[in-house]
Amino acid sequence: MSGPDADAAAASDGGEQLRACREATRRRLRERVGAIVRAVRAPLADVLRDHALVHLPPAAAARLRLVHPSWARALASPLFAVAHAAAPRRASGLFVAAPDPGLLFLPLDAADTVPSPPLAFLPASSAPAVLSSSQGVACCFSSADDAYFVCNPATGSWEGVPCPPCRITWPRPAIVVLFDASVYNFGGDFTLVCAFESAPGSGIYCFALFTSVTGAWWVADAVAPAEGLIPASGVAAGGVAWWRTSIGTAVGYNPVTGRVELAVCPGDSAHWEIGSAAGKLHCAVLADGDVVVFRLDGNSGWEVAATVPVAEILQQRPWQPEPSYELTDSSSSDDDDVENRAEQDRAGAIPAAASRFWMPRDDVRLLPFQGAEVEVVLLAGRRVVAFDTVTRRRREALLPEQPAGTDWGAAAYAAHTNTLALVARVVLMEPPDDQEVAS
Repeated sequence: MSGPDADAAAASDGGEQLRACREATRRRLRERVGAIVRAVRAPLADVLRDHALVHLPPAAAARLRLVHPSWARALASPLFAVAHAAAPRRASGLFVAAPDPGLLFLPLDAADTVPSPPLAFLPASSAPAVLSSSQGVACCFSSADDAYFVCNPATGSWEGVPCPPCRITWPRPAIVVLFDASVYNFGGDFTLVCAFESAPGSGIYCFALFTSVTGAWWVADAVAPAEGLIPASGVAAGGVAWWRTSIGTAVGYNPVTGRVELAVCPGDSAHWEIGSAAGKLHCAVLADGDVVVFRLDGNSGWEVAATVPVAEILQQRPWQPEPSYELTDSSSSDDDDVENRAEQDRAGAIPAAASRFWMPRDDVRLLPFQGAEVEVVLLAGRRVVAFDTVTRRRREALLPEQPAGTDWGAAAYAAHTNTLALVARVVLMEPPDDQEVAS
């Protein structure tokens, strides 16, 4: 076909395509408007069930099962548990290794606690130690039973895992649990990363890995210089297991890429702590009466995320020196007394100027932190204060009285966030042929 007939046919085809495109656009618009109308007309109870429940603490959500059968079904759904774990939230509290009863949970919100602070649901003969926690999933170790567990303290679900390879020795296992809280982790799969010295006293560390999918430990090829690695400092951030060292460095291992990451403390390494916020590694440094929070960038460097005075976190007034006056002879004249007082006022000008700045106490310690936003956690005596650097709001808890000689500053702390995260079943498998058998 050619000539005028071909032009007419082409114009007709073009017109049909244009009409089809317009009709598809109108259809999509009608669907969107219909969805908006349905959302506007939806009962308030349905809106709360579908959009608000995931942001509640597990204990509060559990109490709402009795509101309506549809709420009970929604809360019992595995999909709701996955969505609850994926919702952004702040830390619920800290697990503390206490002399008595051995393990306690210190909630930062009274309504956001765990049913069994000593984790009595675990089949352990004594209170276990919480080695690390990520997105509501915790890795625990019972030294009395030489047993390891991965559990959700908020729901009481748990799975036993085998011991790492026998060539690993320690006073305390340096294990970090990595848990993907995205909506795609329907099974609750997790990964454990254990750092251990290649030879005692070498300062060179290797990494053993365990996943719920494989059901066995294996040792990665990567090694890292990590002299003085602090086992209790382990934290998960962005899919990487991190630890602090006593020489002012942070060492991380990424099980996906198999790469080791190193970062140097950006301040005084005697007063710093690492944590996780918004899926990235952060560190808090105590210096000159301030807490400076740094965020790790993509090039293993640090950038300042927030600076907060310690006095503001603890709600304390600036340090005020005690007034002191020199004793004068009672026989001195009134003019001498006036002159002495004037000299004392001049000499006191320096302490008065210094009183504008808070002088940090020796018992102030930074604690581990995690959450959707940066929240600095400080220990001062028995007080534990969490301070949100964005909203400037604080949450506070008080450690219990302990027998004389108990040093809360020397205790091991693990930050924890309560979620309804599922814990995958572990089907134990034989280790690879080139790996040592777990003891």
